Amino acid sequence: MQFPSFLRYPLYRFVILTLLLLAGSSSALGEVSARLSRSAISADETVSLTIQIKGENEAKPNLSVLDTQFEILGRSQQQSISVINGNVSRSRGLNLTLLPKTTGNLEIPPIPVGKEATAPLRLQVNEGMGESNGVPGSDVFIELELSETSAYLQQEIVLTLRLFMGEGVRGEQLSDPKSNLPDTVIQRISETQYKTQRAGENYQVVERRYAVFAYQSGQLKLDGVRFSGRGGGRGGSIYDLLNSPFGNQKVDRHIYRAVSDAVNIDIKPIPANFNARHWLPARNLQLVETGLTQNNQQIAGKPLTRTIMLFADGLTSAQLPAIDMSLPEGVKQYPDRPEMKDNLSGAGITGSRQNKVTLVAANPGDYELPAIEVPWWNTETDRMETARLPARNIEVLGGTALVPPPLSKRSGSSTTAGETTPAAANLPVASESTDNPLTHWLIWVLALGWITTLVVWRMSRHRSKQQAAVPAAIDPAEAVRRQSIEQAIETLEGAYHEQDRDAARDAWLRWGELRWPEKAPGNLNRLSHRCPKRVAEAILALDLTFYSQDERSNWVKFDPSVLRKKSVLSTNMIREQQTALTPLNP
Repeated sequence: MQFPSFLRYPLYRFVILTLLLLAGSSSALGEVSARLSRSAISADETVSLTIQIKGENEAKPNLSVLDTQFEILGRSQQQSISVINGNVSRSRGLNLTLLPKTTGNLEIPPIPVGKEATAPLRLQVNEGMGESNGVPGSDVFIELELSETSAYLQQEIVLTLRLFMGEGVRGEQLSDPKSNLPDTVIQRISETQYKTQRAGENYQVVERRYAVFAYQSGQLKLDGVRFSGRGGGRGGSIYDLLNSPFGNQKVDRHIYRAVSDAVNIDIKPIPANFNARHWLPARNLQLVETGLTQNNQQIAGKPLTRTIMLFADGLTSAQLPAIDMSLPEGVKQYPDRPEMKDNLSGAGITGSRQNKVTLVAANPGDYELPAIEVPWWNTETDRMETARLPARNIEVLGGTALVPPPLSKRSGSSTTAGETTPAAANLPVASESTDNPLTHWLIWVLALGWITTLVVWRMSRHRSKQQAAVPAAIDPAEAVRRQSIEQAIETLEGAYHEQDRDAARDAWLRWGELRWPEKAPGNLNRLSHRCPKRVAEAILALDLTFYSQDERSNWVKFDPSVLRKKSVLSTNMIREQQTALTPLNP
């Protein structure tokens, strides 16, 4: 075989070999290309970008160059291998769903894939509809409905939100309403989904209800609720955010954005003719009692449990006040920690507060528990009303009332005049004379034995005291009180461990109620006045967090176990301080 004459020169052979190597290298690197599904879209629409990679290029596309002008909503991959006449070729593709961030004539820059890159592409993005609320018949629209357009301070207002989505629209995000007034509480109480028709169109509806409580009078404005979703793909369940990996990823999706109109509520101050201590605006309020009847009998020193429940429609349990129970002298109370519950429904919130109190009367007698009254404001009739429990009577019996009385001495030693017992009739009458010497000796022997017995008993009693002191019997009421104080300290320790300031405040007040059941402190400030310096500083540090905007954690440094380890000392110090200085606002 003869080669061409120019191949005899080394320079020509080197050039030809280099060209062959470059061709092989280009084939090994492969080809990279990109294409758009459309060249023009609106700002509310998406576009599909497909990146095709052929050959042995295993590098991943660098998509960070798209972040400036586009948001990547979805992506999928596909790969294929083909064999033709023994030649193996590979191809893989990446499909991206892009949402433009700006409008105008946008350029999709070259996307690096290893040492290769795609060619730049042009996309025209026109103005979209933007955020606006539709009307019945549109693909998406929102309705807001208020139970009250004018309400009192702290009165419950039920806000109903309805999101209507047409067929093929899938929701991605639905915001909650926001208030322009500070200290306004907005709590979601229910959410339902159903289907309906409006203006001849079928809609999937998401209905949410909120309980709104304004703590500042004035004009309350609830900003519009915002919604974002997409459409154009296959139908699915509401708020289905997962794209099917087996679906057609090239289908363009339409982006829907809607914002509801803002609503305004006139918040009125507390009426001038309401003169009660606690402001309670509610649709209904009731007091219920268990454990006592109209007339009760009880043994002195034995505890009696009284349970009082306060229910209110339109108020949370946190808004319900502690129930004040004034007791007659001679009756002590040992309250348990109140049980607070909130029942949420589409109609609103029903708050409940249950107070259990252990009553102990040490002395027998007749006691009257005064009536309990809770004034409140009926928001439906717009007038002041009073929930009332009638007075209760307790008859306390003596501790020995059930023990049979002992026999009288007279009945054991003599009989009534004119009566003769059979035994006495047959007994011989002893001589009253004591001149018999035997009688004298018998008296001295018996007296000496009695004195010896008394001395031995005194010595054994003194010895038993030295060996072990017998603890004094604890009054049942005091035992109940000590157990309740221990539970309050355990609750306080848990609140400090969890750094839950609301639970810590409740636990402190509970502890204060047990320390001073006759006149419990109503807040942390009053409680601090009755405590020694170290405890008072810890209470004031916690109280400061409820009136400062700064989130401070210094209050958690206090160790509530001090109340248990130095309980006797703390009690004495507290009593001494309370005796020396009576607070101005007890």
